[in-house]
Amino acid sequence: MAVDKRILEYLDDNDVDYEVYSHPKVYRTVEEARELGVDVDEIAKCLVVTSHGDRSLIVVPGGHRISNDKIRDATGNKHSRLETEDEMSEEFFDWELGAIPPLGDIFDVPVYVDKSLIGHETVLFTAGSHTDSIKMNTADFINLIRPDIVDLSEEEDQRWSA
Repeated sequence: MAVDKRILEYLDDNDVDYEVYSHPKVYRTVEEARELGVDVDEIAKCLVVTSHGDRSLIVVPGGHRISNDKIRDATGNKHSRLETEDEMSEEFFDWELGAIPPLGDIFDVPVYVDKSLIGHETVLFTAGSHTDSIKMNTADFINLIRPDIVDLSEEEDQRWSA
């Protein structure tokens, strides 16, 4: 599957350097890291959070799990929660579930990035499918998406390093 043209146009319109990687179909960040030969924490895992219909994208390193309490603190809303697959399939029907890119401008939603993600030189994220990823400089990624950088996650026990 090719990278969605909206992603490529968005990156090109913003004059960002990036690389596209195609790989076998994967559903977990640890699998994606293995296929790409990178540390799992270089993979930007994107999740959709909602509160009374207001959506946000939450981005954490692939080897971390989100903390609901930290998400509620970051969004300032005690009702924030992960969207269900049914909710996501209604709003993000053009994208494969679990492969929504962390590009808030495309969806007109705010983005929150876990502070531990910015410690890596590069970041990779799904490009709308489970077979394509985008790699870019982390500083360029942060400048592009202009997120709130906050503490959102806890490290998982299962890790993969290249």
